[in-house]
Parts: sequence; structure tokens; C-alpha cells
Amino acid sequence: MDKPEDLLKQLAAAGALADDDLPLGETALILAALDHRGVELAPYRDHLAKLAEDAGGALSSLRRGMTEVDAVTRALADTIAVRHRYVGDQSTFDDPQNADLIRVMDRRRGLPVSLGILYLETATRLGARAKGLNTPGHFLLAIGQDEHARIIDPFNAGVALRREDLRPPPPIPHGEPDEYEPVSPRDVILRLLNNIRTRALAGQDLVRSLTILERMVLVAPRRAELWLDLSNTNREVGKLKGAIVAAESCLRLAGDESTIGREAAFALLSLKRMVN
Repeated sequence: MDKPEDLLKQLAAAGALADDDLPLGETALILAALDHRGVELAPYRDHLAKLAEDAGGALSSLRRGMTEVDAVTRALADTIAVRHRYVGDQSTFDDPQNADLIRVMDRRRGLPVSLGILYLETATRLGARAKGLNTPGHFLLAIGQDEHARIIDPFNAGVALRREDLRPPPPIPHGEPDEYEPVSPRDVILRLLNNIRTRALAGQDLVRSLTILERMVLVAPRRAELWLDLSNTNREVGKLKGAIVAAESCLRLAGDESTIGREAAFALLSLKRMVN
């Protein structure tokens, strides 16, 4: 079993990779292991392999008479939702266990994004093109690409949705990614972590929120906005030196001419006055 410091090193190594190279299932397991001191990850890694093995077997029997994308979509649902009985947790949706991949595997229930990680990881191991989507509120994913893609709802038994079933996206502010556009594995992990952080903030647990933000910057060290959030949260819990370091990191990444960089510079000035 890995020690917490070793798990954090593994997270930092994942954070150094390109967005699309981040190992989705493994990273989610490492994050969960940080909240389960002494857990052995081998059975959970074996389970991810078993999902892919079973889905591969289902895919072989479905290929005849179906397109590859439709066959993969059906194999994922048959394997994850039917054979292994994963379901969306409708009754206790806000239970923190639903965003913890270890507990999701133990309980066979979770949030859209945590279940989505199982679908994405399994599809990737099958060699299929699979991407999470930038969807508001309810995480969806796509198998295939362009007009041949199938949109899957992992929370509702892996059902395939028609594009006309999706609500029309609102106008997107300049610079923001379009709704229903593909996102990287790193963005999927950040969405998972943000679910945990949101619940910590709702419970006014700033220490937990800080812990999650520290993990978020390990996973995405080049995201300036996360460093600014980390600085502000450190300040709120009275960790001024940590707040200064995070503000400096934000400023280095964003530059002092950007809006977020100016926010970091102002925060840094205020923090240094407090320390002195």
C-alpha cells in the first residue's frame, strides 16, 4: 500500500503530463486512496481491468450487425450498468461517497462524473474514442466523434441520448468552452474534485476545501485560477504563508496584465502587509 506522501507524488507526476495523457481511472483511484489511509489499491485496479475484459467480451458478440460506435455504447451499458450493477445514486445524491471512486466501486453507485470515469476508462481500454463533455449540472460523455458520436448518460444506466434530447445551449461568454464540447481527462478529474469541494463549502468545512484545492493544483498545476482559489482559501483559514506562495504561483502563470493576474497581485500585496 502507498503512503500518503507517495500518493501525492503520483498526483504531481500525473499533473506534469499533457491534458490528454493523464490516466483517468488511476488518478481517480489515487485521489480516493488519500481519504482511505492504508487501503490496498490492487483490488480496485483489478476491477477496472475486469470491467474492460467483460466489456471486450460483450463487444465481440455485438459487432455483428452494429456499427462500431453503437456496439461499444451497448457493451459499456451492458457491462457497467447491467452486469456489474452500477447505478446513479438518486436517493442520497449529495453523499460524499458518491465522488470517491473507491466507495463508488464498493457501493456500485455514484455521481454522474464518478460513474462517467468508469465508462470513459473502460471505453479507452477497449480502444474506443471517448471523451467527457462540457455539460452543465449533469455529466455526459461521448463515444466516437462528429456526427457518428453517441452521447451517453452514465448516471442513468449508460443510456444513449439523441442530440435532440439535449437542451439548446445558451450563449457562451467569450473564451469559455462551448457546452457539449469534449473535455480532457484532467478536466474530468477537476470536475470530480470540484464536486467534493462544493460539498465541503456547503458544510462550511474550509479545512476540507483547502485539502481538495491542494489536490486540484497538483493535478492541474498550470491552471492559474486554481492557485488564486488556493491562495484565498489559505488566507481564510489563517495560513498566510501558504496564501502568499499560492498567489505568487498564480501571478507567475497568469502574468500581471491579465484580470486574474491583477487579482493575484492585489491579494499578494494585501497578504504581505498582513505578514509584516
